[in-house]
Amino acid sequence: GEPLLACGSKEEWLPRPHPAESRCEAEWAKDSPAWPGISMEQFQENNAKNEVGTRFGMLFPHNQEQLTSKEFGAAWMTKAFHASKVLAEDNKVKKIVSTKQLGGGGAADKALIIVEYEKPSPDLHTKLFMKFPYPMEGARRSDRMNSSVNLQQDCMEVDALRLLEAYMPFRVTKYYFSDINPNTSNFIVLTEFVNYGSSKKALKDFVPWEIEPPYEKFLDDEQWGDRAWEYYKEMTRAVAQMSGYYKAGKFGSPDELAKYFPKGGIVPGGLDERAFQMKMKMGVEFVTTVANKLFPPDVITPAAIEEWKRVLNVANAYTMEFSYVGTMNEDYNVMMHGNMNADNTYWTRDEEGNLQIGVIDWGGLGISPFPNKLWWCNYAAEFHFFEEHLDELLQFFCTTYHEAGGPEVDVAGVKKFFLLAAVNQCIGLLGAIPQIYRVVSKKVWPEVQDRNFPKLKEHFLTRMYVQGFVLILTMIHRWNLGKLVDDMVKEFEFPPKPLTQL
Repeated sequence: GEPLLACGSKEEWLPRPHPAESRCEAEWAKDSPAWPGISMEQFQENNAKNEVGTRFGMLFPHNQEQLTSKEFGAAWMTKAFHASKVLAEDNKVKKIVSTKQLGGGGAADKALIIVEYEKPSPDLHTKLFMKFPYPMEGARRSDRMNSSVNLQQDCMEVDALRLLEAYMPFRVTKYYFSDINPNTSNFIVLTEFVNYGSSKKALKDFVPWEIEPPYEKFLDDEQWGDRAWEYYKEMTRAVAQMSGYYKAGKFGSPDELAKYFPKGGIVPGGLDERAFQMKMKMGVEFVTTVANKLFPPDVITPAAIEEWKRVLNVANAYTMEFSYVGTMNEDYNVMMHGNMNADNTYWTRDEEGNLQIGVIDWGGLGISPFPNKLWWCNYAAEFHFFEEHLDELLQFFCTTYHEAGGPEVDVAGVKKFFLLAAVNQCIGLLGAIPQIYRVVSKKVWPEVQDRNFPKLKEHFLTRMYVQGFVLILTMIHRWNLGKLVDDMVKEFEFPPKPLTQL
């Protein structure tokens, strides 16, 4: 049929002034309570309950069955949309036509909700995206506990567009309603649904303002090929502008923002000796004998492996010190999307063929040093992409950050902490090896010739862990990150420390 267009012009894609401005101002004026934190005991006891939300003071559904039930349904949606001021008082949600479970994502459940309004209007979407907690049973039970208790990042997702939709420097999905209860950890987020294009259609056949197919991370060569920089440049521009806007006060005062989007603390310390020894042993076995076919040969020679162990050892020993110096630089502390990757974006082209970015997924939005976050926005790239574009990307971030209202920062310093974040991720990846074996067991690994092995390609987390190892080991070896880490220990005059015996 006819292509679905997201809008008809640049002015519509990113309207100024934004139509949600007065709605956001009203939300700021409410002064909702900050997230108080939830204990495992409290969570276990209360997660099945429905309690009143702290943003709009009403009961809310936290799964599809509840949404379509007599207790909630279209009448509840009408009440909710009146409360959030996205629906005029003389209009209502006439009916919920259908709901459909959506896949993907490790943090929350997702569904497509189709509704009908009494008075349809171009600014009211009939297709809505609902995000809600995983059920506390079955395959997603551990994901639910991880999201609700270990991470506790859902509150930022609830508040991000509620408070900030009108001020973002890039396109975001239209906000409809969100709420959360701190006693149960249950939450709901309702936004516009993105009409992604079909991956079966050639990109050259897409018309202006038609949304491209959804992209995934850790598949850059497959999905973008030699066009990757065009996409990464826009993702980098987006996070740099957001960071500059934060510094310029365009989102509000830092203290007010920190109430809803907390400031990250200093990491207290690395792994203890015994845990580090055990994990490193598993890591060496995985890299040199189990998954060795996936690594470039020069990256896993005996000498390269010894140096890899040493680099992780030094980084682990000085975890707290490195975290301290990275956090103490006020120029680095910003509020920006912490996970600006292919799978958290949507894309279209304007009439001139310029790529335009839209951004989704605000879980964990907070204030912390950007070199570290920038690593997490780029950790799914290919090594050859970094060889060609990393310096350009970091420089482009620094320039755009300054132009958008941030201070001038030295790109060489940014690069050090960016690369250090990669080394630190590698320490974290050691703990993921048991999860890799759950999906691709040691018995099966001899069959794996490359990253196209079906179980690696189809299972997102496994693909992420394995390709993360390959990328970071390659960076450590070919870019001599051992020297970088040693030089940083000297530069910041850290006291000598005993390393773990490996």
